[in-house]
Amino acid sequence: MKNITKYILIGSAALLGACEPSVDSFTPSRGTADFSNYVAVGDSYTAGYTDGALGKRGQESGFSCILATQLAHVGGNGFHQPEVKEGSVGSTTLPDGSKSGYYELKVGENGLAPVPGPGNMAIFADRLYNADKPFQNFGIPGAKSSHLLAPGYATLNPFYARFASSSTTTVLADVLVTDPTFISLWIGGNDVLTYALEGGEADQITDPVMFTAYINGLVSQLFANGRKGAVANIPSINDIPYFNHILSNGHLPLIIKDESAPGEVRQLIEGEKILLGASPLLEADYGQSIDKPLPARYVLDLEEVKAINDATEKYNKVIYDLCHSSDFEIAFVDLHKVMKELTDTGIVVDGQLFSSKFVTGGAFSLDGIHANGKGSAIIANAFIDAINDEYNASVPRANVNDYDGVLFP
Repeated sequence: MKNITKYILIGSAALLGACEPSVDSFTPSRGTADFSNYVAVGDSYTAGYTDGALGKRGQESGFSCILATQLAHVGGNGFHQPEVKEGSVGSTTLPDGSKSGYYELKVGENGLAPVPGPGNMAIFADRLYNADKPFQNFGIPGAKSSHLLAPGYATLNPFYARFASSSTTTVLADVLVTDPTFISLWIGGNDVLTYALEGGEADQITDPVMFTAYINGLVSQLFANGRKGAVANIPSINDIPYFNHILSNGHLPLIIKDESAPGEVRQLIEGEKILLGASPLLEADYGQSIDKPLPARYVLDLEEVKAINDATEKYNKVIYDLCHSSDFEIAFVDLHKVMKELTDTGIVVDGQLFSSKFVTGGAFSLDGIHANGKGSAIIANAFIDAINDEYNASVPRANVNDYDGVLFP
């Protein structure tokens, strides 16, 4: 059994890159858009969360920073982020009760495997708001669509508390006071993801009717009075390594906990998903007998998978319709398609093939959910392509290989 959960890693170390511009052969042009004050709004992807934590390295190679760097060629004026000064911090709880930092590849008895490092909890004590120098990155790890509209969200999310204008404000209000000329919005992933990450045993999928109300509220205010920007849709969990790596080589005859089954245990069914977080338990032979079934929180059963996929499809229809509404002028970024392409065929960039395979695919970080620097550049280029198409602009694409991939020891 243990051989199915070994991380067999083939590759070489990639060079660490920062947000440095690439220069294409064509003449850059802003088209009909104004990029002078670009503001990014979203969740952990927008924040630059990678390898299981938020830190300066991820902030400098997140898709929003890369996009801002490319927009500097066409009138963008910098990108002020709530910078992490030292270390990193994530949401994974370590045995001592503290939060983890970046995952790193370590050599263990089963080969190379991602291991969480210690997080710098002092980061959560930061109070960075400065009215004289507004932030332009409102990416908040853990945020759902409703959270961007919720007064007092800073009291519930320590990542936002670091740079919120007050304890009672809303993210939307803080964004609008910066008077952005161009906005990127990528939100909604956590409306299904927090449920999925708990194997359907905790949290809830945001009702699509409520999601529609939240996203309409956000878009109607962010893009009022003809303000331009780009809005991305939501990838499927079928294209995220965290939900597919363990069963990437096919179905396994695992025994799982299921309270609705006779004896409250049953065999895994084809099409169900084992979460990446189950790896330590599988190494300890959970799932090999009825005496040690794999707990339900590490499994997405067929009903849960369908509920997640159905909600994602409905969310994406709402986002598509808003972007194509005559009420707004918004570039539609089809990241659902980009992530699916990474899974189905891979994406070739400058002769290098990128895929959604965990670690070896080159696009995802060691947490199996978020992109690494190269993956973030692929995402940034999807935004740039949509922006160029919508606004008749010529924003140069980022050089994907300028950015970091998985860091090998």
